[in-house]
Amino acid sequence: MAAVCTPHDKGAAYAQLAAPGARILRLRRIAAAPNGLKRHRLIGGEAGMFWRLDVWRAVMVVWLLLACFVCGCERSVSDGPPPLRPLVYTELPPAAEVEVEAAVEKMINIAPEDLGYALFHALVDHDRAGYESMFISGEGLSLLIRMNREAAQRESGRILGESEILWTLFAPALKAEEPIGGLSARLRLLEFRVGKGRNLAGKIAIPGQDDVVQHWGNELRIELIGTDKIFVIRVPKIVKTGGGWRIAEVVSLDNTLRMYLEAGMHLKTDLLTSEHYPFPLEVGNYWKYRIEDGSLEEPEPLPHSESTVTHMISEIIHREGYWIVTFERTYVDGTKSLTEGAEVRRYSLLVTPRMVYPCARDCRNQVDSIGYLLGYISRQTPVFVFPLEVGRKWNEAGRKANYNRYEVRARHEERIVVPSGAFGGAYEIFGSIEEGRESRYFVPGTGTIMRVVRSGVGQKREVLIRYRLIL
Repeated sequence: MAAVCTPHDKGAAYAQLAAPGARILRLRRIAAAPNGLKRHRLIGGEAGMFWRLDVWRAVMVVWLLLACFVCGCERSVSDGPPPLRPLVYTELPPAAEVEVEAAVEKMINIAPEDLGYALFHALVDHDRAGYESMFISGEGLSLLIRMNREAAQRESGRILGESEILWTLFAPALKAEEPIGGLSARLRLLEFRVGKGRNLAGKIAIPGQDDVVQHWGNELRIELIGTDKIFVIRVPKIVKTGGGWRIAEVVSLDNTLRMYLEAGMHLKTDLLTSEHYPFPLEVGNYWKYRIEDGSLEEPEPLPHSESTVTHMISEIIHREGYWIVTFERTYVDGTKSLTEGAEVRRYSLLVTPRMVYPCARDCRNQVDSIGYLLGYISRQTPVFVFPLEVGRKWNEAGRKANYNRYEVRARHEERIVVPSGAFGGAYEIFGSIEEGRESRYFVPGTGTIMRVVRSGVGQKREVLIRYRLIL
């Protein structure tokens, strides 16, 4: 309820002012007389007269008026409705408050360094909306460089689209493939190295004279936890908009970081265990094949022979994100005695959750140098790229190229019969090797059940006759 002064109270106050002895405001009319004397009258003279104010009495009257309206009146509580809200708001109306909140949400990356921090966490936390908000919008680009809005939309779309590989590499195919604690358990933000500040024209800004509205040549530096390896994401240009700093050019990542992510080394290491991996990898597992040789003109089946080759896992070196698996390959020439015909050699594979690479001596010797290994496998062609998909082709580093060394040509639903059994669901992997053209038939969870090599002198076939898997 509102407290008000009644008209009766106001009238009483005025009566007190008019009472005898009260000091009231007296205005005197001053008129010039011929004899130089001044004539004084009370208020109410003719128009055009000049009035003089008795200052000290005016102060007293103002004080009394304030006392009347502020303190002198007894206040009574009105039973009527409260007064209407004034049209001039003393606080923002609800709609305006929503607009301000939205503006606050859009205002991100107050400092250039904030952008690097936000970009890193959007990638490792798989925040798609946050990732896209790091890039300049078409509207922002149009306002910044006075570009036609339609052209600005196309340009901003191009920047985001060509930067999509960065998002794709960091995003796991399945959430369950991530390591415990997420990617933050593997990668740590080291710094966002900001390039020199520049003005709107792109020239290096002069301190105290130019406003810094863009930085060129920026780098987001990421540390691989537990190693001395530093990865780099290059952010060529960032610009200052009304909503904070934004990326204004296509981002790229260094080759070792790309290799690390493509090989799946950032994924859960448990994916390499026999329970999950398509290639069963345990010490003691072996696959024994009978070798059948013949000419290209000879009809199937090829003549049997007593020659065999056995691949047995003799050692596994476990590291986070990859294993080095060493095999003993024993070749037995069926035309010779066991003591004369047995030939044993060792070879190794570098196995990651996504790929299997040949691993030569230098590779084995550098097992603890992740930087060396990433450089090494980027120059190698993997023998497997998982998951196997019909139509997938790859060459060096497991990437598709104009010329591809391997291709998954088919998945055979019908059972393929070999001496060790009948297997369905085999993938046929066609490739070019030193010996000629090769077709491998690989069954996930078992291994290669048959290998056929065709060359100018004929063809050779290896069929699985015995195997042992420790799961």
